[in-house]
Amino acid sequence: AVFPYHRYGVLARKIFYKIVFPPPPMDYRTLLKKKPEEVAKEFEAIFIKEILKEAFKPMLKNKDFTTRMYYDSFLEGVSEKLASAGGIGIARFILREFGEYNK
Repeated sequence: AVFPYHRYGVLARKIFYKIVFPPPPMDYRTLLKKKPEEVAKEFEAIFIKEILKEAFKPMLKNKDFTTRMYYDSFLEGVSEKLASAGGIGIARFILREFGEYNK
């Protein structure tokens, strides 16, 4: 839908476009500012969570929505703790390969 800016003026048009078309999220910009170690650990945590979700899938098959959401939050916490405690080696592998790539 095109905004009829000729009726309402420039200020109304600016407000309309800020509401309908908000600026892009800052996630990508903040990601660029992070250290490679932090990004590798976050990736490892996400990867571990996906593995654990697949492992818990048969157990959660006939459970209700709230139980599945609880387990999702639980698995997210467990995966973050595992990754911060050293993980399973994915972060170290990524950092080693990243270092060799940048040489």
